[in-house]
Amino acid sequence: MMTFLGLGPGRDFVLLALPKTASTALERTLTPYATEVVGSPPAQKHLPARGFVHTRMEQLAADGHPRESYELVTMFREPVEWLESWWRYRAREHARLSTAGMGFEEFALSYLSGDDGAPIPAGSPAKFVRAEGSVAVDRIFSVDRPDVWSAWFGERVGGPLEFDRRNVSSTERGELSDATRARLEAWFAPEYDVWHRLADTGEWSGARGTRLAKRPRAQ
Repeated sequence: MMTFLGLGPGRDFVLLALPKTASTALERTLTPYATEVVGSPPAQKHLPARGFVHTRMEQLAADGHPRESYELVTMFREPVEWLESWWRYRAREHARLSTAGMGFEEFALSYLSGDDGAPIPAGSPAKFVRAEGSVAVDRIFSVDRPDVWSAWFGERVGGPLEFDRRNVSSTERGELSDATRARLEAWFAPEYDVWHRLADTGEWSGARGTRLAKRPRAQ
């Protein structure tokens, strides 16, 4: 979802929900405070930065919320773990999207090859946060640091918040060969560019306008 929190100068923010980064818990907790929540049609539920820039930013400005009056924020997770979370999640689904019986190695190789017939996610976390060739969000949080992001959201809404993680996949770990892990880590070069910036504090403020590491041309 795109959640717009109109809470006053210095506190307004727009949250873009990158899939597999606690977005359901965030939506459930923040919706009561939101001026607007966009989640229908389904294509709008996980609106990326590019979609926000091209379809929502101008309307917010027309409604009295110019771009510099709010922060555009999102969550992020370790790139290989992000892909592994998709593999576990789709093991619960059915039909052509199911990963039941598919090991993580096969899933990862299908993702790297861009196999349209495989139950792999479209896009990537770095693509989600970019528009016009650079990072388009202002602040990125590490999903692994709830102490940081829960405190930040709580400060914005004016009080402590409880985030209940219900929509969580199994804890099954995927097995990867060293070669495939190395290929994934190379492919996720722009994602690791973001991830390494989160390592020390759990957040990256002032991200907007940054050009990330380039992705290799072929895998």
